[in-house]
Amino acid sequence: MTYKGKTIQRHIRGNWFVRVHYRGKTVSIYGRTQIDCYNKLKLFVEKIEVDKAQRVLQRLEVLAMPQAQPLPKAQAKKTGYTLKEWFDEWLGSYKVGNVRQATIDSFLKAFSYLEKLHNVNIQEITSLMLSKVINSTVGARSKDKIHNLCRQMFLIAFNNRIVESNPTLIIPRPKQYAKFEKKAFTPEQEKKFIDLCLANLNKYEPLLICLLQGIRKGELLALRPNDLDFKQNTLRIDESYDQNYPDDLETKNAASKRTMPMFGMIRQILLKFKDCDPDKRIYEINGATLGKRLEKLLKDNDLPRMTLHELRHTFITRCHEKVIDELIIQKWVGHAKGSRMTKAVYTHINNETELKSIELLNASNY
Repeated sequence: MTYKGKTIQRHIRGNWFVRVHYRGKTVSIYGRTQIDCYNKLKLFVEKIEVDKAQRVLQRLEVLAMPQAQPLPKAQAKKTGYTLKEWFDEWLGSYKVGNVRQATIDSFLKAFSYLEKLHNVNIQEITSLMLSKVINSTVGARSKDKIHNLCRQMFLIAFNNRIVESNPTLIIPRPKQYAKFEKKAFTPEQEKKFIDLCLANLNKYEPLLICLLQGIRKGELLALRPNDLDFKQNTLRIDESYDQNYPDDLETKNAASKRTMPMFGMIRQILLKFKDCDPDKRIYEINGATLGKRLEKLLKDNDLPRMTLHELRHTFITRCHEKVIDELIIQKWVGHAKGSRMTKAVYTHINNETELKSIELLNASNY
């Protein structure tokens, strides 16, 4: 079945989907039946046509306005991009269509904090200007997002010779988000955490899967019965769910789509979902609620504060401690081959492990 050149296809899970490309972005539309998907596609295409018509009218209104008189030379705009113009160019050329809408929205939010610099020529922007904006922003997470945005924007600008130097090179990342400050459980803490989850599996089962499989929160929440292969004992990861963008099920990147083994007790835990509705998510829970459950569990049982993503850090750390090949770890966790991310960001050496290594080295010298 097609509608205006868009073909509706059968998904491997049994539901139906169609992909629509519009303004540099790919939108996936899903439906439980072919007719359901067709109706959703029709509504979306109608919205696109209305949007196009509105933009045409806006252009006509601009053309109908009287032309402004040219500014004197002293007030004429300098050559090159303003920060706002470069942001629009960078976002449209490098991000739209390549990353999820949630990421685009995050960049837009971070850029709003740079409002005072929007009309400044990027050649004139210094590290001091950017540092002042970052340091004046309330909230460590917001500071880190602004820092990350500036770093990406100016790196591309420098590589394209749009700026002569990169002012972000000497701006340190906010301390709260320094990469090596990420945490992971020690083996003893991990065992305690597993025992606590098993004692109340109905409530903490999703947390246990995050830890023992090393999957991202969105990947966990997108799991459906058809992703579970109990004959091969494998878990398929090909979608990521965000309650703020329920129709955008794309994974973080191409490498994130993978098939990985079910580790340890996970097969036995998930076996109860074998004959459930293939179109229904296994864990229909809010990501924020899941985070609060984790926070309370850790606080009530004297375990170090940890985020859901740091359960993934713990999984990767255990893999390295057991000397599992780097390429295998990258395949399991959905990192591109050769990525330095797996070791540089996610591997954590706890004090006890370091002391044992020192003892081994000292013993070998005598």
